Amino acid sequence: MVQINWTGEAQSWLKDIYDYIAADNPEAAARTAEGIYEKAQLLKKYPEAGYRYESQSSRHVRILLYGH
Repeated sequence: MVQINWTGEAQSWLKDIYDYIAADNPEAAARTAEGIYEKAQLLKKYPEAGYRYESQSSRHVRILLYGH
């Protein structure tokens, strides 16, 4: 079973996205943050989805796009 671990950077980005949208529409911000979280859950079923982030570390980091 695949385990999803959010990097600190990804967590920070998600908070920044939420905060930016929430300034105008808190409900939309919550829906967007939840949508991004749910998109990431697809990796449990499809662990090779998205783009592999190449880095010097041995961690297996994936990048998924969200939205239209």
